[in-house]
Amino acid sequence: MAALIGATATFITAMFQLLINARRQAAERAAGKPVSRKSGTWLAIFALMLAAAVGGYALAQYQIFRDREDGKALRQELQAKLRDLCDAAARLERAGSQRNDQSESEAKTSAERRRGNDGIAAVMELPPCPVAQTGADAPVGCTESNAVRASVCVTIPAAAVVTEVQVFTRLEDAQISWMDAIVQPGQDLGAARFVDAFYERAHGDTKEVCQRFAHWNSQKGRSARILVKYAL
Repeated sequence: MAALIGATATFITAMFQLLINARRQAAERAAGKPVSRKSGTWLAIFALMLAAAVGGYALAQYQIFRDREDGKALRQELQAKLRDLCDAAARLERAGSQRNDQSESEAKTSAERRRGNDGIAAVMELPPCPVAQTGADAPVGCTESNAVRASVCVTIPAAAVVTEVQVFTRLEDAQISWMDAIVQPGQDLGAARFVDAFYERAHGDTKEVCQRFAHWNSQKGRSARILVKYAL
């Protein structure tokens, strides 16, 4: 556009100069004077046209170069903004993941605490104590010394602190609820008892809370139940 404008201005100027020169020559012919031919005017016109072309081309190239530099700077700025946006999005994503992880962890901890307050139960079934035979084929009844022994256990988090352990037992054909079958460790239950206090066994991130139980009734089996409450 700059070159076109410069060329148009030069062409108009040249045409104006030619028109003035032609009128002057016509006036000289009408007056009977010899027509003067000035080559300097034509040379000036051509020089002006050449200068306008070169100047217009140089101006156009300068404008193109400046536009390229402006475009390059704009691209660099856009790329920087894009990197900033990507970094901000990544930070937001990490923050959201951390909040989600934290919320999920808090939800799990809250659920585990409710579970500990309510207590975790486990039940074990023991058959009747088997009757041993002596060398004279005389049956020997079960006693506490040769009773069936086992441990009933529940699994809780390793960081949990046991706050209460309740034990229950009932005969296999008893029609009572577990709440009515609660007993104390060491209590004589008639051919059965919970032995000693509970104990703990660690297993990595969890641990077992167990209660030993002895049963020497040779007629009926027994169920032993443990309920463990804990805090986190």
